[in-house]
Amino acid sequence: MKTLPLALAAALLAGPALAQMSDEQTRAYGVIAPMLQELTPDAPVLAACVVTVAAPEEVAAMAAGPSAEVGAVVSAVLARAETVGCIQATMGQR
Repeated sequence: MKTLPLALAAALLAGPALAQMSDEQTRAYGVIAPMLQELTPDAPVLAACVVTVAAPEEVAAMAAGPSAEVGAVVSAVLARAETVGCIQATMGQR
C-alpha cells in the first residue's frame, strides 16, 4: 500500500501536525498528499496542516476520495490564516 510509506515519511516531516489525526483525517491525508506532491516537495507538511485545520465536513469530503470538489476544498483550507500558521510553524521546526 502506497499511502503507508507516504504517511510515515510525512510524520517525520510534518511532526506535530500529524500527531493527533483521526482515522478520517488520515484517509483525507492519503487522498490529498499525492495531489500536493505534484506541486511541491513540501506536500507532507501542507497536507497534514490542511487536514488538521479543515472542518469535519471538509475532512469527510477529502477522505471520500479524489473528486473535483477536493481541489476546491484544499485550496480554501490552504488560504486560511490558521493553515498558513500551521505550515510556518511546522516548517520552522525543520
